[in-house]
Amino acid sequence: MAKLMSKKTREIVQTTTFLVVVALLIIFYVIYPLLTVPDIAARADRERIEEAEEEYVPDNDASFFTALGLAPDTMTVLSNDNIPLASLYFTPDSSRFDSVRGTVILLHGADTNRTALSGYVQPLLDSGLTVMIYDQRACGRSGGIYHFGGDYEGDDLAEVVVRLNFLERLNHPVIAVGFDIGGDAILNAEHEEARIDYGIAVTPYLTTGNWLTTIRKRDGLLGIPLAGMVYFWWYQKHSGYSYGRTGPDDILPLETATLVLVEPDRTESDEVRSLKEKTPDDLLELMPLPENADNLAPIILNKIYNKIQQ
Repeated sequence: MAKLMSKKTREIVQTTTFLVVVALLIIFYVIYPLLTVPDIAARADRERIEEAEEEYVPDNDASFFTALGLAPDTMTVLSNDNIPLASLYFTPDSSRFDSVRGTVILLHGADTNRTALSGYVQPLLDSGLTVMIYDQRACGRSGGIYHFGGDYEGDDLAEVVVRLNFLERLNHPVIAVGFDIGGDAILNAEHEEARIDYGIAVTPYLTTGNWLTTIRKRDGLLGIPLAGMVYFWWYQKHSGYSYGRTGPDDILPLETATLVLVEPDRTESDEVRSLKEKTPDDLLELMPLPENADNLAPIILNKIYNKIQQ
């Protein structure tokens, strides 16, 4: 009888253990990412946008910039997938310049909006440059719910260039300056839009996999086994992201002269090494991000000034 009870006890323990393991797997690999992934790569007001009418388009209000004494023209650029990009176009004072000296396109990071780069506008105008600044998809006053690690954002930048060219507002040299995902957008757009003459990419992620991993660690999400694959899979399901997962081996060589600024501890990362190995030396200038954030804007502006003087 004791042996029989012992056998039954073992079976109960084994069954219970199995069920607990299955439950944990479901929690960690299904329920937890199902609840967390939609937020890590979506706009902060995702639920409000999802609940809005299909024709809902945020107002392209330029009052933040007009309060600074700037006078932009407002325009909306439609992405390939019909996302409205709230855009502002600035023109230098015609009484000070006989001709426009070039066009600078500014792209902010995923956690900000176009107002974060407002400090660059007046110095660029004072140098005779036209300036295009817009809220990237899923940011600020543009439409869209999800960010896409610079892939779709690169397509958006290409559409912005096409629109400016159509309106005869694209003046060479065309210089694109992007931060965070905006930097990745530039690196991707340069492969399809040859009218970008020079790029400045500040702290780009370089791969979609690195972007999602960085966000996951920043937000303190669980580092479960195979976390990268799991979070990426659920991200694809939620966002409709159609590209395969990208890693260092998938990085493409630059085709346009570009300054890439990365954090000092990333200069020897797999992503940066891959970019360096694949890109001709005359097209890539790699620079560590300055420790003092106040030194970043002068570096960028000086690079732009040097470019328009060439």
